[in-house]
Order: sequence, then structure tokens, then C-alpha cells
Amino acid sequence: MSSHGDEHQQATGAGGQGDDAERRATEKFISDLLARGEAVFEGEEPTPRTTHVVKRGDDGRLTVRRLRFLH
Repeated sequence: MSSHGDEHQQATGAGGQGDDAERRATEKFISDLLARGEAVFEGEEPTPRTTHVVKRGDDGRLTVRRLRFLH
């Protein structure tokens, strides 16, 4: 019985690690956009360089929406 439980924990852990890596990648992407002045948080006035808007959801997660492409 314990080996079955161990397999389940490993499968769950692997999914958790993937979710964590995805979250870190998203946070890095958003951080880089903000650092370059290419993103603003929702409700802020976009600048001529703004290409993305960052929104914080009710659960605290950040999402990004592209406004435009710069030429």
C-alpha cells in the first residue's frame, strides 16, 4: 500500500514543480516587461512605449494582455 501512495505523491509533486516553473517564468516575463517600460498595471496610464497591461486577479495571479505592437 505504501508504494502506491508514494507513486501518487511523486506524480503530484511533478505536477507541482511544473506549475511552479511556469509561475516563475511568467513572473520573470512580467518583471522584464515592467523593467523595460513596456508594461503598466491595469488602471495606470499607458506610455508611448507600453505594449502590455498587467492585471492582478482575485487569487493574486498576474496576467498579461498585449495592447499593441510597436513599429
